Amino acid sequence: MGHLGLTPQSIYKFGTYTVRAKEEVEAQKLRDDAKLLDQLGCFSLVLEKIPAQLAKEVSESIEIPTIGIGAGKHCDGQVLVTQDMLGITKDFKPRFLRRYLELFEAVGDATKRYITDVKGLDFPNDTEQY
Repeated sequence: MGHLGLTPQSIYKFGTYTVRAKEEVEAQKLRDDAKLLDQLGCFSLVLEKIPAQLAKEVSESIEIPTIGIGAGKHCDGQVLVTQDMLGITKDFKPRFLRRYLELFEAVGDATKRYITDVKGLDFPNDTEQY
């Protein structure tokens, strides 16, 4: 699987999590790299945090499926990190992230209740043991 656009593992090279390939030189390199990855045998290609129109162009120009993450609706599939989608992460809020649940507070509250119950010798109680 190929991966173009923002590659979080290369953040120190780019220095930021900003949208990639907004300028024509980088956009053309991304187009060329996508075609090369397609020709070399990748089974699919992740396009991360690039302009939607560029993702559309790339998706239409290669044979393999594209998977978007912050790359617009014209990719063949979409991915959202589960922890982000479920609201487990708190401070990460890119534009492409749609939260379907807010678990950060609920998990924190449940953990505090569990600690209180264990320290108070209320967990496990007589019905929760063998």
